[in-house]
Amino acid sequence: MANVPLSNIDFYHKHDTPDPQTGNLRAFLSQLFQDSEAQYASFSFTLDAIDPLAYLEMCWNQDQFQFYWEKPTDELAIAAGGSVKHLSAEGSGRFNAVSKAIQTTQQLSREYSSVPHPYSGMMFLGGFSFFNNISDGVWNDFDPASFTIPEWTIIQDGKFNLVTFSVELSLFETARDLHQHLIDRFDAIRKSCRMDKKLNGQETPPSFTQDISLSDIKNGEYEQWTSTVTKATDLIADNNFDKIVIARKISIPRRDNTPPTQVLNSLRKRYQNCSSFLLHQGGSTFLGSSPERLGSFRSRLFLTEALAGSIHRGQTESEDTQLGQHLAKSKKDQSEHNFVIKDIEERLIPFAIDFYRSPKPEIKKLTNVQHLYTPIRAHLEEEAEVLNVIGQLHPTPAVGGYPWKDAAPYLDELENFNRGWYASPIGWINSKGMGEFAVGIRSGLLTQKEAHFFAGCGIVADSNPAHEWEETNLKLKPMLSALHYD
Repeated sequence: MANVPLSNIDFYHKHDTPDPQTGNLRAFLSQLFQDSEAQYASFSFTLDAIDPLAYLEMCWNQDQFQFYWEKPTDELAIAAGGSVKHLSAEGSGRFNAVSKAIQTTQQLSREYSSVPHPYSGMMFLGGFSFFNNISDGVWNDFDPASFTIPEWTIIQDGKFNLVTFSVELSLFETARDLHQHLIDRFDAIRKSCRMDKKLNGQETPPSFTQDISLSDIKNGEYEQWTSTVTKATDLIADNNFDKIVIARKISIPRRDNTPPTQVLNSLRKRYQNCSSFLLHQGGSTFLGSSPERLGSFRSRLFLTEALAGSIHRGQTESEDTQLGQHLAKSKKDQSEHNFVIKDIEERLIPFAIDFYRSPKPEIKKLTNVQHLYTPIRAHLEEEAEVLNVIGQLHPTPAVGGYPWKDAAPYLDELENFNRGWYASPIGWINSKGMGEFAVGIRSGLLTQKEAHFFAGCGIVADSNPAHEWEETNLKLKPMLSALHYD
């Protein structure tokens, strides 16, 4: 990426906005239109405080790409909309194809930023489907690999707010035209900052106290589930594989036209230690709050984690502690968790100089469930491409199976639906090589007429169908509650 030399930016001006009198910006624009290789450009400016999700809701456009990402533990939120350029791919080489397309786009792009900040500049937002291709029509709006450069991005980093506008230069005849465009866009967002900064709508998350009778949604679903789990344990007993993750999908008519931003607002309030995400393409929205990080990266440092083995939360502190201790001692859950750790380490070896993890798993407590959790840190080789690392890690045994090459052929046979983007890598990468991807679990696909919810659990040799059924019910609660189906 060709960046603006630091000497060209007067960093004493903390609020270098698209004002006609801002000499640095005008000089950059003049140079930009003399650069014959430049095709795209991004412009980043500081911004008054605003809730990025509130702004996304205020300017929601059903016909355009819309994106949201929030990780409260990192004090990071990203809202974006519109499309300057869309990158897509399919097939077994889709991770590498998208990686190369991003690199090519960066070579053709130029950046201006009023302040030095790691999140300034162009961003690529999107993700991948679970399998190399998608065969289910409900996912028609989503490509197997899809990344978008948005027209606008608002980032909240702690108490610091940044807005970035990205453009295709061929749409502007002169530097003056582009300058006026930036002024108009910035003024429109700045006016929004002066409005009510709280997200309208429901301020209290829905109750999670009611039971879900999911077996009543489809006749015979529980019996079919029992048969599927039994088939999986028989396959394990015959040494076909050690573990496989079986998922359920339920499709329910939409009760109302609750905006996707309102659904996500409920989720992000309830699940503060998860990554809340929203991708809207065409007429469909894929959203959720994922407890599982597939990978985050900055420079050559790569962070991932093993998250497998689950139990519900207790009604009291003592009961909750006892349940956590039971989870930590469970041979079934420890076995499932160790498969994930072993597989991640094996997949990282070709890319990593070294990696480290704690010797014993921790307990990660979410609102309605607790998991065995082991963070893993690695330093990547200089030539390692992060999207190829993400592709190598996907799918982990926490959502796929172990060994994956042995379990994969049986997944279509055991599940009665195509996963689409469920349990797939969802996230972002920026022009400075930073980014993060979560595993798209605790998620749902919203279309105009239906809501599709997904949940899975790991099947090992001693899995009990009834217990696994209850685990999927537990994992379905977040999305069901956000749409008031519990």
